[in-house]
Amino acid sequence: MIALRRVVVIGSLAATALPVLASEEGGGGAGAALIQPQIGTVFWTLLTFLILVVLLRLFAWKPLLGALQAREQSIHDSIEHARKDREEAESLIVQHKELLDQARRERAEAVTEGQRDAEKLKAEILDEARKQREQLLAQTQTQVEAGLRQARAELRTVAVDLAIQAAEKLISRNLDEPAQRRLVEEYLADLERSGDSGTAPS
Repeated sequence: MIALRRVVVIGSLAATALPVLASEEGGGGAGAALIQPQIGTVFWTLLTFLILVVLLRLFAWKPLLGALQAREQSIHDSIEHARKDREEAESLIVQHKELLDQARRERAEAVTEGQRDAEKLKAEILDEARKQREQLLAQTQTQVEAGLRQARAELRTVAVDLAIQAAEKLISRNLDEPAQRRLVEEYLADLERSGDSGTAPS
């Protein structure tokens, strides 16, 4: 920028000073020099213009082109950077959507798996309760059967005692054989009735 300013100042001074010098050499006034073109004035003007062009080309053209190219490259880089940022943003949006979809799928799978586990646990609890009920029923039945066996054994004991008492009665009465037989049969019938009713005969 400093060199460009120097070139512009030098060119301006040359463009203003040379025609004045040329007009002074021609002997005419400034007004005559402006109205009547002179070869010297045209020559110095063209020479000044060419010098100015050469100076601009040497000192100002390359920096101007460099600045323009740098500006163009900066704009191009900014556009490219913005394009890359946009592509990265779009890629991040796509990845975010994929992560959301995956999270939704995993949540749905977790809920489904939880429901399956709950149903399985419910079935296991019901099966265990059924097994415990069956075991309890079997134990109850076993206890009932044991109670019945014990009751039958006690009943037999009572029957034996009663038979012994009946025998003692028979012996004490000195009955004949038909009477003894009839008494035993009656007693056994009473024993059967008492076994059916659950009470022992007296």
